[in-house]
Amino acid sequence: MLKTALRAAAAATVFLMAAAPAFAADDPVVAKVDGSEIHRSEIVAMKDRMAQQMPQIQAMPLESIFANLVDQAVSQRLLLSAAKKANVADDAEFKKQLDQVRDSLMQRAFLTREVEKRLTDDKLRTAYDDLLKNNPPEDEVHARHILVDNEKKANELIKKLKKGASFEDLAKSDSKDDGSGKRGGDLGYFSKSAMVPEFAEAAFAMKPGDVSDKPVKTQFGWHIIKVEDRRKSTPPAFEEVKEQLRGQMADGVIDEIVGELRKNAKVEITAPEAKTPDAK
Repeated sequence: MLKTALRAAAAATVFLMAAAPAFAADDPVVAKVDGSEIHRSEIVAMKDRMAQQMPQIQAMPLESIFANLVDQAVSQRLLLSAAKKANVADDAEFKKQLDQVRDSLMQRAFLTREVEKRLTDDKLRTAYDDLLKNNPPEDEVHARHILVDNEKKANELIKKLKKGASFEDLAKSDSKDDGSGKRGGDLGYFSKSAMVPEFAEAAFAMKPGDVSDKPVKTQFGWHIIKVEDRRKSTPPAFEEVKEQLRGQMADGVIDEIVGELRKNAKVEITAPEAKTPDAK
């Protein structure tokens, strides 16, 4: 399954491949194809390109997919060699596709340059300020919970807590939420909208140090809640969201650029079926 997915991603990135890099002395050869060397840096670059098609690859350690990547690199090198021997570069269809790829890359390079030029730090900072204004800090609660299957079990645990049992220890031993259970039931800080309504209402009605007198029923089971702290959410720093804002605003800037180009050009739509009401 993984090998098939990697092969598909590799095929999808063939046209994105850059010219062969200059290899450093510490860049080992990982394979040879008829004497042609494949270096480790090529495998790293291949993984990065494939991650653009399959984002989950980015999180995978290189070594976990290294053998598959080398196998794909060998296949690509063999295909490239065969294509050169077959003089594919002289084919009219190849030249047509190459021109299309070149045109596409030129458009992308132009737009990237123009977007970066127009989306200055001042504009991004203004967008950031608007974001903060429209998204004021929310109340957040830091809580722990113990999740069990039935009300009887939950009440038994509440009795133990009232007798001095450790909430964290009971969460580790009795909670069916394995993730938080291993952390003593710790859910971290969360906003009201982040939890199911029944749980959120109960947690946000409590004060730091409070433990539920009665279990709270949700679709997941029965919860015993302990509130550790309350606070206002802290907005992310400008630098943390700067590139995200740039990405969100890029489409609007591209529309603006294309609109300006259309305004200053003579565009004639000659195919009747291609005309829109605005183009008539």
